[in-house]
Amino acid sequence: MFAKIFTPMVKIKLPIAIFLLFATFQLSFAQPGLVVTGNISTEAGIGVEGVLVSADGGNGGSAFTDANGNYELSLEEGIAHTISPFSNDAPLNGVSTLDLVLTERHTAGTELFTSPYQLIAADVDRSNEVDLNDLLTFENAILGITFGFPNNTSWRFVDADYVFPNPLNPFAEQFPEVVNLNGTSGTVANVDFVAVKTGDVNGTAIANTSSGNNNYSGITGNVFNDLNDDCLLDNGDAGLAGWIVVASGDEGTFFGTSSSDGNYFIAMPDGTYNISLVMPNDLWTACTPTFEDVVVEYPSAQIFDFPVQATASCPFMEVDMATWLLRRCFPGTYSVNYCNTGTIDANAAQVVVELDPFFENVQSTPAWTSVNGNTYTFDLGTVASGECGSIYFSFDISCDAELGQTHCSSATVYPNTPCPPSNTWDGANLQVTGDCSGGEVIFTVTNVGEDMQAPVNYVVIEDIMIQMSADDLLLNSGESVTIPRTANGSTWRLMVNEDETHPYDVLNSVAVEGCGTNSEGEVSLGFVTQYSAGDEEPYLDIDCTENVGSWDPNDKQGFPRGTEDAHYIEKGQDIEYLIRFQNTGSDTAFNVRVIDRIEAGLDAATIRPGASSHPYKFDITDEGLVIFSFNNIMLPDSNVNEAASHGFVKFTIQQEPDLPLGTTLENEAAIYFDFNEPVITNRTLHTIGEKVVTVSAQEVFVPGVDLNVYPNPFDGAATFEIKGMDILKGELKLYNLNGQLMKNQLFQSSSFRFDGSELPEGMYFFRIENENGVVASGKVVK
Repeated sequence: MFAKIFTPMVKIKLPIAIFLLFATFQLSFAQPGLVVTGNISTEAGIGVEGVLVSADGGNGGSAFTDANGNYELSLEEGIAHTISPFSNDAPLNGVSTLDLVLTERHTAGTELFTSPYQLIAADVDRSNEVDLNDLLTFENAILGITFGFPNNTSWRFVDADYVFPNPLNPFAEQFPEVVNLNGTSGTVANVDFVAVKTGDVNGTAIANTSSGNNNYSGITGNVFNDLNDDCLLDNGDAGLAGWIVVASGDEGTFFGTSSSDGNYFIAMPDGTYNISLVMPNDLWTACTPTFEDVVVEYPSAQIFDFPVQATASCPFMEVDMATWLLRRCFPGTYSVNYCNTGTIDANAAQVVVELDPFFENVQSTPAWTSVNGNTYTFDLGTVASGECGSIYFSFDISCDAELGQTHCSSATVYPNTPCPPSNTWDGANLQVTGDCSGGEVIFTVTNVGEDMQAPVNYVVIEDIMIQMSADDLLLNSGESVTIPRTANGSTWRLMVNEDETHPYDVLNSVAVEGCGTNSEGEVSLGFVTQYSAGDEEPYLDIDCTENVGSWDPNDKQGFPRGTEDAHYIEKGQDIEYLIRFQNTGSDTAFNVRVIDRIEAGLDAATIRPGASSHPYKFDITDEGLVIFSFNNIMLPDSNVNEAASHGFVKFTIQQEPDLPLGTTLENEAAIYFDFNEPVITNRTLHTIGEKVVTVSAQEVFVPGVDLNVYPNPFDGAATFEIKGMDILKGELKLYNLNGQLMKNQLFQSSSFRFDGSELPEGMYFFRIENENGVVASGKVVK
């Protein structure tokens, strides 16, 4: 017998949208007087046909290059013009595995590129450097995993008069991709550009023939911190990396991720879209959060910048933790990841990690600042806005653990005081604990905040059966209440809601596993991970993992696991996905990519990348294609170093709103080791359903009394008949599956009609009371 307790601890001056396409061979409305001519050719001197050249001064003007790469613009004289070429034709024109090999040789230092235009072509992810991320972006495009190069256009253009200060590093300064003309008149000739075909490092692209296929439109822009709140990109405004941009329209929903300099690109079919930026939290706002009814037509280049501003000067610390696997009598690891997504630095930051008591010989990188029992404190100092970091643990799992036992650990990051302070929250903050003592499971609820101004609900679950609930929990500051249950080997869980004004949508949860035994001398296992761990706060993460004897080396798991074979979870429940991988090949894997296409029912815009075994680069592209790139991790094969051959990554995602009951959420991932064929994981399953918990259809507490409820399930109303008792003053209370009181109805007879027409579909449990106490309880389904 063992006992385990698991406790949680915009304003804008002008819309920043530049439309470079107005019509094919648009007629200029300019006054006669300025003619601009030029040529667009590759580095080898081959003219590029079909490039759209636009001018944005005055009434503008545009033209396409001819078969020799020549163009002519008639523009208004005496005003400034910016000449901009654009082409997004055939992204794989000239791109082959040879380009990938040549780029790989360059990154390895064995055969370096000698031309600045080669280096620009090799920078396929437009990050202003050629690195391992470009190799992975190459492969994604060649294999058809992504449509072209998600953060780049098919062609780039450099002012032909520009001289690179360092040709071997064209990214040392921003090279000009437009030409500015200031108030000229007459004829301006030789406004030429060098065309660079993205991905074509050996110059095999067909430059003077339009393919007619694989043309696609797109939008681009920059996400940046608008420090002086003028909604303009000024010197000193820093690009923001890892922000998600969403384009939603009739043709689908498409995604882009800002790079290290804040730039993003989204490729999409022609259509009308709303372009929006996903905020990491409520501390940020965009000058224009959404550009509505944007018409995208090929060929087009529309620019939508997102200046973002602080709504409050606050840090916002987040934390996540995960492990790949726990096996008793074997070594184990944990990774803890923390980030400050707030608007200012977090000073005197700390991470406090409480490891499961069955972990022994614990070590960490970096070393902890202090330790008390199995609680480890790490002083982080100042964590800058946008900064992230990781802590890694190694340990041994005790041989005293039972097979299948659940091990729970938690991580809390500080500071975590709500900022800005809530004007509606009463300040109450509840903590729940569980203990196995004297033949009982004893739950304790303590208010560690201010006095509660309103009662809250709680529910006690035995395995998956609700055994009791109440809606009258009201505690002053520092007060506690205990809730005892019989220690019978079941997994007992207490779930307590915070007040609805609490800054976070918190459901406190604690589970006790293995306290006492049942009539057969056994305990129930596997129930802890079926429900939420109660760690909705961003500054808290609880990871519960069952130890195993055998496992699949490459798989995907979803938490909470859900109940029954259908894996029922609550409507609106966030899902944490853990993807595990192992190099079971015969050589070291230099790079690993985990690719996951988010499927229907899950909201890709809400994805939150989490803890991992190794550092990674995160991207979301196309229609919800999520890519975790583990570059140069040198993952050894399992025959050489089994312990180091494993890896994992975790992410959290929300359901799409208002999913109907019965909706299934399925997902799988593909794992790429270097350039080998992918390993496809198992397919996870969750069902939005009614059977998250079970309540006896009829449980009568008064001898000689029978209860009948019909119809059940009901549509708008149900009839309750109580036989064997006259009730002159009774009350029916109806709760949802979280223990929240949804409706109460007074009655004065032994048979009454209950109207639930306004309730949403789902399962509810009820309690019937009279002046002497509880008469009966049960469940109804609408």
